[in-house]
Amino acid sequence: MKQTVATMLVFLGLKSLPIKDGALDFTEDQKAELQKAFGEKISLEKVVTAVNQELSAMQEDASEKDQVLIDARAEIEEELKAHGLSKEDLKEGAKTPEGVSPDAIEGIKTMVSAYVKKTDGILKKLMDKAEVDTPVAVGTQQKTIDMKHSATHLMGSGNQLDAFEKRPWNKLAAGHIKEAPTFAVGSTEVQTLKGDMELYHREVNSDLKSLFRDNLKLPSFWKLRSNVDDRVADGNVVAAEITQARKKGWLPKNQQLIQPEEAQVYPAQIDIEYAGHWLQEQLTSWISQYNKEGSQAYKWTFVKFLNSELDKRRAQEDRVVAIKGVHVNTPDTATIPGLAIHRGDGILIKLWRAFYLDKKYKVAQIGAPTPNNIVDYVKALIDSNIPVEEKNVSGLVLYLSPTWLRAHVERKRVLFGLDNNYTGQELLEIENYPNVKFCPMVDMEGTDFMFVTYDNNIGLMENVPGEASMYHVESLKRDIYVFGDYKWGPRIFHIGTKVKDGDPAEFKVQTVWSNGLNPFKSDFFPRLYDDTTGDIAIPYSNITVTDDWATDIENITNTYEGQIVRVQGNVSATGLVVDTGNITLVSNADWDIASGGVLTLRVGAGGALAEVKRTTTPATTPSADVDFNGTAIDADEGYIFNYTGGAATMTAITNGVEGQQIVINGGAGGTLTIDDVAGNIEVASTAALLNAADNLTLTMVDGVWTEVARTI
Repeated sequence: MKQTVATMLVFLGLKSLPIKDGALDFTEDQKAELQKAFGEKISLEKVVTAVNQELSAMQEDASEKDQVLIDARAEIEEELKAHGLSKEDLKEGAKTPEGVSPDAIEGIKTMVSAYVKKTDGILKKLMDKAEVDTPVAVGTQQKTIDMKHSATHLMGSGNQLDAFEKRPWNKLAAGHIKEAPTFAVGSTEVQTLKGDMELYHREVNSDLKSLFRDNLKLPSFWKLRSNVDDRVADGNVVAAEITQARKKGWLPKNQQLIQPEEAQVYPAQIDIEYAGHWLQEQLTSWISQYNKEGSQAYKWTFVKFLNSELDKRRAQEDRVVAIKGVHVNTPDTATIPGLAIHRGDGILIKLWRAFYLDKKYKVAQIGAPTPNNIVDYVKALIDSNIPVEEKNVSGLVLYLSPTWLRAHVERKRVLFGLDNNYTGQELLEIENYPNVKFCPMVDMEGTDFMFVTYDNNIGLMENVPGEASMYHVESLKRDIYVFGDYKWGPRIFHIGTKVKDGDPAEFKVQTVWSNGLNPFKSDFFPRLYDDTTGDIAIPYSNITVTDDWATDIENITNTYEGQIVRVQGNVSATGLVVDTGNITLVSNADWDIASGGVLTLRVGAGGALAEVKRTTTPATTPSADVDFNGTAIDADEGYIFNYTGGAATMTAITNGVEGQQIVINGGAGGTLTIDDVAGNIEVASTAALLNAADNLTLTMVDGVWTEVARTI
């Protein structure tokens, strides 16, 4: 907004904005000048309205004393002379025969047009001129193998990627220098290396295609705050009612509550190692055309390409962590690399803890969504949770999984199918709440969790701008090492206020409203490291352990009364869950972590945990098989059918397609007999499936399920 104000000041040649009664007060001539500056596609009226709305948040006089305005104005003026003109040149070029003021926009346009025309002429001469450096190695692959380099390019390729300028790795490969590049952080070499990643992907043979397809980003309206070293906090103040009728005595009633909302950036670390022998093996195989360094062990250009793929993965992990990350401390003695999702706390765990642990917001019970009730469900989420004075305010966003958004669109199309007076945009709106916009989050997929907040209530934080893609590269004894460090994290500016019993109702202010369901999938288990204490402060209700865990678990803390805690075992770990601390186990029987099962506990008063149930074997992967106990099956439901009923005879197999194959397995409940059914089933002879070891395989041929194999 202050950049917009600075733009107005620059184009009008003003020191401060004309403000009257708390709003902008431009003359008609000034408005006409600004409309020219903004162009036809931008409504000046909307810009002025937006500035008026933000004036209270800016300095009262919106003057040049504001450092942000000074910086923004300087940035805009710098853009106007970006082609190297001095301040004097700018003023001189802005003059016109009509004597337009140097600060007027038309004069600036005249200057820019003249300068562009001049530079276009220079560029044309340069393009028409023959290239001085003619590559030596041209024509055949044999020339390339001879390792002949031109004066400016590795192997005389002429490609920008192989230029010697600013690329000491190319000079090293050509033998022009002996020392390997240092790749100091922030150096021109590092910046060139980053730019070359994309160049490499475009210039080299396209046989190696990236399989990275996850290019989804976080919402564009989430603002990014840089230069956060560790933590930031925003103070929130709530006031109870203050006015009262006139009276004689002194009866003060000013009650106020001030609470901070703290956010933290978490340090992330990247360690990458490329073995020279492995690189040489790769580039003497079917992708040998990617070899730009000949027999050298240091394959810099190939490493640049590989690192560009890893950087894509880094960006994806930043997104995942921002939404569903759960921070887990990594001890200094760790020998197992940490999981990316445990780098820091994301939005979902912040909301989970705010609801269950900190009691910062409340939720109306509206049940779970279904494909049939989804249209009414999202409306009920707003009606039941958001106060009347806020539910009609603009800027509200409802976050949900893409699956539930698709379900909403499909169900709304069915419900309003007879109404053809819509453009399709109406399908993405909530009935009677056009001020609430949907925002599907791919990292909420698989959950029924939904929440509503303002579009400016969630933001992102980093330490140094662009630091996430700053890699330090080193080489030693034929191996290349790439590493990087940066800080990253999301923030919620305000969730709700934690109040005590008896506090005024006005204190119970919340800015996030949800449907109260679990924001994580049931199979989500944060993985903890063994700190050898036997005491665990769990980050979430479900936990598991690393392979090298070897300590008995005695105490579990950081819980709330009524919480269901699940400890998932690990067959590679050792140690037990014992009841010598705040855990009570059935019959005082220790639970073996190495069993791989799950121990389920419930938190009671005072944080004591009691066993609810246990399993002592690892969970099996859910089978895609179909269990049935009737005498007919639907071939569209699967490919393997397991009989679970009593003695019976198969009567029909419905649906299916030509050439489809199915397998029917017997069961322990009774014999399933399969015989010919006219026009539907054809077997070589009567098949009696006595138990699970017996099966019959059939294929649809000309519309009839025909036996092709059996094991009886």
